[in-house]
Amino acid sequence: MKTKNIVIVPETHWDREWYLPFQEFRARLVIMMDKLLDILRNDPNYKNFTLDGQTIPIEDYLEVHPENEEDIKKFVKQGRLSIGPMYVLPDEFLISGESLIRNLLFGHQIARKLGKVMKVAYIPDPFGHIAQLPQIVYGFDIPAIIFERGFGNEFEENNLNMEFIWESPGKTVSVLAIHLIRGYGSLEALNTSLEEGIFKKALEKISRVTSDLEQFTATPFVLLNNGSDHREAYPEIPEIVKQWNEQHPNILLEQNDFKYYIDKILKLNPKLNNYQGELRGSKYSNLLSGVFSARMWIKQRNTRIEYLFEKYAEPLSAMTWFFDKYHNFSYPADYIKAGYKWLIKNHPHDSICGCSIDQVHEEMKTRFDWAEQIGNEIYKLSLMYLSDLIKFKPHEKNRIPIIIFNPLPWKRKDIVFFNAISTSRKKEENFPEDFKILNADDTEIAFQGLEIIEKPRFMTEKSISYQYSFLANVPPCGFRVYYIILGEKAKEFESNNMDFKLTKNSIENEFYKVQVKKEGQINVYDKKSKLSYENICLIEDVGDWGDEYDFSGPYRKQVDKKYTTKDARIVNISPSLDGPSQKILKIEMLIDLPVSLQEDRLAREQKNVENKIGISISLLKGTNRIDFKIELENNSKDHRIRVLFPSKIVSNKIYCDGQFFVIPRNTYLAEDKRWIQKPLPTNHQKDFIALNDDLKCFAVLNRGLPEYEAIQSDNNSIILAVTLLRSIEWLSRSKMASRKMDAGPPLYTPGAQCLGKHCFELSLVIENNTSHWIDADIHLRGKEFNCPLSLIFPFMLRSPLQCADRLLLTYFGILSTLNRPPVVKIDPYLPSEFRFVEIDNKKIMMS
Repeated sequence: MKTKNIVIVPETHWDREWYLPFQEFRARLVIMMDKLLDILRNDPNYKNFTLDGQTIPIEDYLEVHPENEEDIKKFVKQGRLSIGPMYVLPDEFLISGESLIRNLLFGHQIARKLGKVMKVAYIPDPFGHIAQLPQIVYGFDIPAIIFERGFGNEFEENNLNMEFIWESPGKTVSVLAIHLIRGYGSLEALNTSLEEGIFKKALEKISRVTSDLEQFTATPFVLLNNGSDHREAYPEIPEIVKQWNEQHPNILLEQNDFKYYIDKILKLNPKLNNYQGELRGSKYSNLLSGVFSARMWIKQRNTRIEYLFEKYAEPLSAMTWFFDKYHNFSYPADYIKAGYKWLIKNHPHDSICGCSIDQVHEEMKTRFDWAEQIGNEIYKLSLMYLSDLIKFKPHEKNRIPIIIFNPLPWKRKDIVFFNAISTSRKKEENFPEDFKILNADDTEIAFQGLEIIEKPRFMTEKSISYQYSFLANVPPCGFRVYYIILGEKAKEFESNNMDFKLTKNSIENEFYKVQVKKEGQINVYDKKSKLSYENICLIEDVGDWGDEYDFSGPYRKQVDKKYTTKDARIVNISPSLDGPSQKILKIEMLIDLPVSLQEDRLAREQKNVENKIGISISLLKGTNRIDFKIELENNSKDHRIRVLFPSKIVSNKIYCDGQFFVIPRNTYLAEDKRWIQKPLPTNHQKDFIALNDDLKCFAVLNRGLPEYEAIQSDNNSIILAVTLLRSIEWLSRSKMASRKMDAGPPLYTPGAQCLGKHCFELSLVIENNTSHWIDADIHLRGKEFNCPLSLIFPFMLRSPLQCADRLLLTYFGILSTLNRPPVVKIDPYLPSEFRFVEIDNKKIMMS
């Protein structure tokens, strides 16, 4: 549409850390902000500067110059400095929906404290956008989203303009959306040189960019982004605006923020076309989907800590507070916020995506550590108080109570673990100490134990540790009390029967028989359907010519060589744990992989290096799930390693867990005519991926492994591939098969090779007589796999070690408070089995 009104928004996109570490970028931030504040103080005609849709730059700046807080408040209140609505600009796919809500909450709190929230979701740079983003921002009374990346052919297929209506799944809400089709820096580099007192080159560029953009607009308004990565404010903007308006009286140019531009469109109320769904295309901008597998340890740690806060620490604190009839428990709101903020500081897209220099990601480890420590302490403090409210059996010297907590709102029977630490061993016994486990009615419970190497912080010179496990029945979103009886030998439970047994190379329960061939091949027999699945959890290794942003196979004259489990040397196949309720079969193998790519990058090196892989296959009694734990010692560079799960299902749809939505995606790629970056076969999952046919559902669950690919086999059935590790050593590269151009500076990042030891966890579920993942309860199984039952020893919480899930079986000097009863100053009233919340509709999840 022909332009009548241009809104120029001076702004900066501030990557907090990327090709420089945080403190070095902050030094630049301080310089930029000092200059900006001088402009705002000295030029009343400088109408507005917008700070990138996030508030953390202000927080970072005020730590250095707290004396400028009042000036910042003044300019925010005047509308001359626009901040928020987010705390940081995250990658939306690699964090949970809960984290995105918390991010917006913190952003609003900080912006309100400083004067005003910019009520537009300006999210310029993240690598695609989730389907539920409209509903999430709508919940914060935000009427519009402005973004760059993510459109594929949908933009043209839906006959969209830059301005369109974006609907959430189910059409629950809709918001105005603005696609920055020419990028978030459409007017980033202005030549402000003067020719006879006129900003001729700047004015010409404004005219040129406006003419280009108006071919995509549905309204007479054009938005110009005067800024980009780490740009400073142009003090000349007010004079440029004045000169434009003198030369173009029919096209008004105004300096203001994104909300001002959005309000103009909303007031006009134009008829716009609608779009519903996620944005995962790369027709107009690079999508950079390889970030899902760069530095996988980041994704694993983030997932674990998010669930710690979302399902354990914060909910249990709320429940303890709510059910405390004495009103003595103080809800730790600020403590929770402190932990969350350390976690969310790792969520900016250049951080969580693993696409920065090594130092950035090394510094993330401390933030993760602090967030995790705070989350664990909040959880333990809540349980410590809650345990005082529970009516335990009368204290006896040898009776140790255990609280099992289920964080999910449905009843569960699942495995639970604890470590026992002793200073002695009876060589004639399997375990170092005698004890038995009882439930609240004194029924003895079967358990099993496996000797382990304890974490150093819990080890002494003569100690020995075992990890014990047993199946517990726990009410919905509640707890159940069990007891350990010390000094009494446990009853011998039947370990093997027709439906639950372990041999040298096989393992089975009521649902599956898993057999491992001598060459390492894992075959699964599904007892219900009587179908056999071969090459389950097959290791696949290929070369990676890519960078932190994208995987790339060979390009032009480059040649790859693929390796699989079949190329490995099987060292051992043997039972690892043969218990009455859990059995584990372990495969140990060595696979020789090329040490790296050749120096000329034409092929992988001829020289190989040994990589150790251990696969533990676990079955539980009465549980329809096969758990896989993969331990990898990565000694090779420039490669990608995945595990494959052949499904025997022919389908053009795959269902992928996401943020408040399970996304149906095509198993084939879109047509890619005139795309900036061709569509890539790898994509995102959260807890699971699932396939259906008319008779069954085949699903692979994961813990913090967000990248998958649906591969069509020779017989057209789908093989699910889950990436374990991607080893690369450049932040960005050119001349790649998967991308035409650099995505960032071509810096050396050897830490992205991820050498050393790694551990990955997945699970396979096959449900028969169902044709839909929701009827197969796969969404529930995904949450159960990621949110295990939690075991707590109340007495150990009060020990100097303050550990929750470890029991000291013998005297540990100053660290030991074993068998010391807690000092209870109140009368307990909660029963030994209690539910806080229950949801009986399996199609409703608790947020």
